[in-house]
Amino acid sequence: MESALPVGRRTASAHAALAGVVVVWAGAFSAIKALLDHGMAAEDVALLRYLVAAPGFAFLLWRAGGLPGLTRRDAVRLAAAGVCVVAGYHISLNVGTRFTTSGTAALVVALAPAMTLVLATTLGLERAGLRRVTGLAVAFLGVAVVVLLGAGGQLSFANAKGPLIVLVAPLAFALYNVLLQPLLERYGLLALTAASSLVGTLALLPLVRPSTVDSVAGISAGDTALVLYLGVVCTLFGYVGWNVGLRGLGPTRAVTYAYAIPPLAVLLGALLLDEPVTPWLAVGGALVLGGVAAAQRTKS
Repeated sequence: MESALPVGRRTASAHAALAGVVVVWAGAFSAIKALLDHGMAAEDVALLRYLVAAPGFAFLLWRAGGLPGLTRRDAVRLAAAGVCVVAGYHISLNVGTRFTTSGTAALVVALAPAMTLVLATTLGLERAGLRRVTGLAVAFLGVAVVVLLGAGGQLSFANAKGPLIVLVAPLAFALYNVLLQPLLERYGLLALTAASSLVGTLALLPLVRPSTVDSVAGISAGDTALVLYLGVVCTLFGYVGWNVGLRGLGPTRAVTYAYAIPPLAVLLGALLLDEPVTPWLAVGGALVLGGVAAAQRTKS
C-alpha cells in the first residue's frame, strides 16, 4: 500500500501523479473543443464522459468503504455538491467552449479557486485580509481581460459570449467546494469524490435524447478515443491521481500544480487545434494566475 512506502518514495509518487494530472487535465480542454467542433452536443460530451467513468467511481466508492454513517442532511449536501461539480460545471464549460477557444475556457476556469475563496469568505469560513482581497481583485480583472479582449482587441458580444457562459463553471466548482468542506471532517475525500461524481452522473441522465443515441451510434473511432480519454484518463484516473498528490504533499503544495494547467491548455490548443494566442489573452491569463496564487498563499 502507498502508506507503507518510505516518505521519499511517497513524495516522489505524489509529484509524479500531480504532474500527470496537470497534463491530462490541460488536454481535456482541447478534447472537449474537438468533440464540439465535430458536431457532438455539449450535453452529450458531459454525459458520455461520466457514463464511461461511472463504473470506476462505483468501484472506488466500494473500495473506500462507502460513506458509513451518512446522515440525511449530509446526503442532501453531497447530492447538491455532485450536481454542481458534474452537471453545473461540465454543461456550462462545454456549452461555453462551443463559442470560444479551449485555451480561453481554461483561463476562465482558473478563476475557480478565487471564487471558492469569495464564497468561503462570504459565508464566514475564511478571513478576508487586504492582501487576499487584492489578489482576488487582480484575478477577476484578469478574467475580465480574457472575456472582453482575449479573442483580439475588439469588444463584442460574439467574443464575450463563450467565456461568459464558461464563467458559470468555476462558480459551480466553488459551490461544490463550499458544500463539500464540512463533509471532509467526517468522510474520506476519495469516497466523497466518487459518490458526488455518481450523483452528478444521475443528474445528467435526463439530458438523454434520441439525438444522443444517434450520436453514440454514429461516433467515429477518433471521437470514441476522445470520449474515453475524457472519461477514463481525465475524470477517473485524474481524480485518483489528484488524491495521491494530496495525500503525499498536502493541499497547499499540491494546489501549486494547478497553476500549470491553464497555460498548458492554451499551448495545447494552439498546437493541436491551431487556436490563436493573442497578447490580451496572455496578459489576462497572467493576471488570473498571479491573482489566484497571491490570494491562496496569504493567510492574512
